[in-house]
Amino acid sequence: CKDLVPSFVSILKQIVEHRLPRDFDYHRMPAPWMQVKLLSILSLLGTADQKASEQMYEILQECMRRADSGVNVGYVIIYECVKCITRIYPDHALLELASSNISRFISSDNHNLKYLGVTGLAQIVQVNASYAAEHQMIVVDCLEDPDETLKRKTLDLLFRMTNPQNVTVVVDKLIFHLRTGVDQHLRKDLVQKVTSIADRFAPNNEWYLNTMNTVFELGGDLVPSETAYNLMRLVAEGTDEDEAANQEFRTFAVNTYLSLLEKTTLPDVLVQVIAWVLGEYATLSTVDGYSLEDIVDLLAECVERSLEEASTRGYLVSALMKLVGQNSLKSSSATAVIKNYRSSRVTDLQQRCYEFEQLRQTPALMRKVLPYDASCEDIVVDPSLHFLDDFVRRKLDAGAKPYLDASQRASAKQSVSNGAAHETEARSGLNFTPYQVPTRPTQGAFPAAPAESESHPVKEAAAPSLQVSGPRQWGPAGYNHPAQPAQPEQRRPEPPPEPRATATETSSNSWLRPAASTPAKPVEAEMTEKQRTAAALFGGIGTKNPPAAASTRTAAAPRAGASERAHGSPQSSPQGSPQPKPVIPQPKATPPPSGGNMMDLLDFDGGSAGDSAAKAAPPPPASSDSDLMLLDMSESAAPARTQASLLGPLQVTTQQVGAMWAQLPSQQSLQKQTSFSSCTELMACLQAAANVHLVEIIGMEGIAAGRVLPGTDPCFLHAKLANGRLDLLIRCREAGVAQKVLELCAAALA
Repeated sequence: CKDLVPSFVSILKQIVEHRLPRDFDYHRMPAPWMQVKLLSILSLLGTADQKASEQMYEILQECMRRADSGVNVGYVIIYECVKCITRIYPDHALLELASSNISRFISSDNHNLKYLGVTGLAQIVQVNASYAAEHQMIVVDCLEDPDETLKRKTLDLLFRMTNPQNVTVVVDKLIFHLRTGVDQHLRKDLVQKVTSIADRFAPNNEWYLNTMNTVFELGGDLVPSETAYNLMRLVAEGTDEDEAANQEFRTFAVNTYLSLLEKTTLPDVLVQVIAWVLGEYATLSTVDGYSLEDIVDLLAECVERSLEEASTRGYLVSALMKLVGQNSLKSSSATAVIKNYRSSRVTDLQQRCYEFEQLRQTPALMRKVLPYDASCEDIVVDPSLHFLDDFVRRKLDAGAKPYLDASQRASAKQSVSNGAAHETEARSGLNFTPYQVPTRPTQGAFPAAPAESESHPVKEAAAPSLQVSGPRQWGPAGYNHPAQPAQPEQRRPEPPPEPRATATETSSNSWLRPAASTPAKPVEAEMTEKQRTAAALFGGIGTKNPPAAASTRTAAAPRAGASERAHGSPQSSPQGSPQPKPVIPQPKATPPPSGGNMMDLLDFDGGSAGDSAAKAAPPPPASSDSDLMLLDMSESAAPARTQASLLGPLQVTTQQVGAMWAQLPSQQSLQKQTSFSSCTELMACLQAAANVHLVEIIGMEGIAAGRVLPGTDPCFLHAKLANGRLDLLIRCREAGVAQKVLELCAAALA
């Protein structure tokens, strides 16, 4: 596909130079829809490819210059050019030209053009956020605009230009719209944005905790459970080696949650976080007037509140168990909770109450089962369960059935099911076995009766004593010969059933068999106030050098993925506009015309140098690799597998990598000097060595994804080149797999 870049550039040049018939013009703009399609194709082919992108720079500049005609269709082409410029390998002159055109859009009084300008500016800041600095006041005005679509797009722009200097102001703006917004889709998007930038740029742990509490209160059920889990893990593990600082942060969290628990209405996700933190660290409380007994009473009172999720009460009962067990408390409120909920219809809550009641009888065992601050300790598990051997032996001697593993139970269940099915089919249901062909009774056993076939009735002579040849009726002589006594009507034997001896007839009624059951989405502020807001929002992006994405708060373990993915690159974003993606050819598709034929279609003036080159080149083979509009994202287009027992390519986006990075516990890293000067060459080497999918290349950083075969567990690679030094991070679920992938990559880079 990369070889087609000169052909597409030549076609676009001919269109821009009005070398098509006038029938293709629209408002004096030559074939605008063909220009849009070609620009979209070029943006895909130039992604992370400097050589291919350099061939597009001249035609992109010419296309933007000729499209600036003041008509709407020209604005469409300019916007497509901006999108293409921000996706291909960056060029400073083109970025300046794109920023100049976007400035005209965003400064327009037309809301449609202003919306287009904000959208284009959001894409430009992905390359360099400094281009947004000159539009500070316009961005602030768009935040106060009554147009909801423009306001949403401006919030997205703020999210993309966030840095450590303006993170607090941007978060305040997003939370304000989260508090006042009513659209569920907007609120969910705002929750994700606030969570992401707070995770990446939080100045300290206390600010992060308060921000997440506000999001929990306002977002409620829109907050994913992983966010709450990451916050609890941050409180438990801390962020640095200074245990005194970590303990101080836990004390701050306990005091904060005690004050929040006084509120009568809280969302379930926040109640779960509060219950866990207080259950683990309530003894650190320094709030005046709160003893451990008071905290237990407050938790017990919270159990009786109206809660949406049944599991939330389980969190509260577990917190009560920990406090009572660790401190040997005698609490009547905890006893009342056990009494009220040990007969609950929720089996999990019922079981917790019974366990609580039994453990209270042996305080020493309760303290051992529920130790203080042990959430981060490893649990030693005996997989063979040797301590149960004597118990199992006694039961077997008493006649109990031996234990069957999962495969044995499945096979036994299958055999029992098959036998029961045959037995049930034999005893009940419809019988589809054909009846035996009946025989005609012999003469004299019964009185003779007329026998009729299905199509030709045959009359037989009746016995002299019975006149039953037809139904009785009134006639001229009375009711069937009134002079004679009426003979009692004899019941005629029914004709025998039709024989069902053929297989065809039997199979035709197979639809009668019972089928197996199958199991069944304000007032306008003064200008000085606006200037202060703009200065706060655009802090840290005064120069056109990308700001360092550093933070005074050391990244915590649960949020390491987002931080590592975002460092050193203003382009990376967990959400936002479509990120550049590598083009993968689609196999088995109808081949388009060759490059030479395509030039002939547009050669209206005898050809040019570009045309001659295209014609001289031999036509490509009939293969679907030349079809640029069909992108195959399946594994069939992936490179050949080099390690069949380890990894396979995993088709994901940068946003999906950012969402799953923090969930993978095992990490391996490699730092070494390298001779690679291009990130494209480096990622190609890693892709071939580990059999992974190239997700994205941003400057001197690259991301690749694979799946652990034969399953689907993800494995991510993040590589960064800086001054001849390579930093490689590998994340997956199992430490052994991460080590093997690291060895593969190290061998390839040796």
